[in-house]
Amino acid sequence: MTGSGLLEGRVTVVTGAGRGIGAAIAGRFAAQGASVVVVVDVDEKLARDTSEAIAAQTGAVVVPEQLDVTNESSVETAADTWIDRFGRLDCVVANAGILHLADVVDFPLDSWRRVLDVNLTGAFITARAAARRMIGANRGSIVFTSSLFGVRGGRENAAYSASKFGVVGLAQCLAAELAAANIRVNSVCPGQVATDMIDKLLVDRAALTGQSQDQVLANLVAHVPMARMATVDEIADVFVFLASDLSSYVTGQALVVDGGWQVG
Repeated sequence: MTGSGLLEGRVTVVTGAGRGIGAAIAGRFAAQGASVVVVVDVDEKLARDTSEAIAAQTGAVVVPEQLDVTNESSVETAADTWIDRFGRLDCVVANAGILHLADVVDFPLDSWRRVLDVNLTGAFITARAAARRMIGANRGSIVFTSSLFGVRGGRENAAYSASKFGVVGLAQCLAAELAAANIRVNSVCPGQVATDMIDKLLVDRAALTGQSQDQVLANLVAHVPMARMATVDEIADVFVFLASDLSSYVTGQALVVDGGWQVG
């Protein structure tokens, strides 16, 4: 079983947690003593496999949940189920996201809408459901996954960047509205992280630019003063901080975790 930790006894939910940063966040929450970690993903198998792996590693109660965060009624129903089953929600991480790269002049409108729907509207639906249930308890932490490209733009990145800028603004608005209920709302803005999403970015950008994937990767890393990508665990630790009492006076913030990209 898990021992004492920064999240001892807390009920936590992470969306988009079947793999990548989301899976790492769920694993870190479990390792830090969360009494329940709900692993939410649109892919039922990923949610189940990741939950089983985390439970085996930590001994925590890890619950898989197949859920489309863009479906308002499904999210509200799931949130009611969590309250009925676990009695509380202490931290909800709105992490689910997708990426589509294209030049603005060639960006398909359906792809634009899909990225905004998942990354921004899905985050809003998730956070609103969490807030509705945290207000009565007069406590809680909501954390959004934004991006370095939620505080600066980038080539071929219009929809993703627009959605992640929106997430930062949404977090700030919710932080202002929910502070009186002792609910803190923040966003994390990772830079380049070694995940499946980066693998897709390398493929897509190589196709757009005519470079090799190795060249695209080298160009990305060249912008980072620390001269490497982040690991998913390094990003997940920032979410642990924001979910825990270590950040009890932190709200409305966008924490950039980029290895120095912006200052390099």
